[in-house]
Amino acid sequence: MKPSKRTPVVIFTNQKGGVGKTTLTRELGIALAVRGYSVLLIDSDPQGNLSKSLLEPERSENLTRGLYEALEGGSLAIERVRPDLSLLPGDTRLTALEKRYLGEVDAYEKLSTIIASLSSFEYDLILIDSPPSLSVMTLNGLAAASHFVIPLRPALYSLQGTNDLLSSVAKVKKSLNPELELLGVVLNDYLSGPIISRQIKGEIDEGFGEKVFTTVVSRTVKVEEVIALRRGLVEEKTKASEEILVLASEFIERLGLGVKEPTAPEPAVITPRARP
Repeated sequence: MKPSKRTPVVIFTNQKGGVGKTTLTRELGIALAVRGYSVLLIDSDPQGNLSKSLLEPERSENLTRGLYEALEGGSLAIERVRPDLSLLPGDTRLTALEKRYLGEVDAYEKLSTIIASLSSFEYDLILIDSPPSLSVMTLNGLAAASHFVIPLRPALYSLQGTNDLLSSVAKVKKSLNPELELLGVVLNDYLSGPIISRQIKGEIDEGFGEKVFTTVVSRTVKVEEVIALRRGLVEEKTKASEEILVLASEFIERLGLGVKEPTAPEPAVITPRARP
């Protein structure tokens, strides 16, 4: 079952861990909410790091209602974490569903059914954080999404697993979700100084062409600081906040979303640079 309205549903996915999926999902969600878009984040990773970064510790560590209950046919409990930003939290119990859903006819359509039931909430955008593997949860996300984003780090073997991911996406398009499209590739945790970083960036640009977002997200210690404070990078007025805001603008443009009134003052933004 697909959503009854055309709300963009974007999954951040990569079968390789440590590429910044959760960070990008979180920071773009906050940036888009600051820009006035009503955003729902879905944490489908059993590690639950997205949920832990947004909820108070006592709440995230003692979840009794979240994605797990919703997938199992229970009530849908969505947390409102700030104006225009909501969360369907995930936790380690999602791991138990990997084996339980194997062989079920609708094993990969359960998240699509949940998202279809959200039409009355009128979210402008839904972002899904997925596990770093081709799991049942990842396949549910790909089946439910309208678009997918591939985060990559400029490190050796950064493209490792990408071919497997694209092969899996092709199978999902053929059997479950023919409308699924690649929104783009985001270069994350980037240091421009090392020659190897620039070489790998060149390989990524050459491999994905215009699908690579123009804005890269630089490496910064601010990520850990804002997570500890349960804030967003866009609220810190740093180079990182500028990059996230410009990336959000590219995101809005690629999805064809209309202009919204910001819910809070924005930091000064930089102009996207042309691709080298």
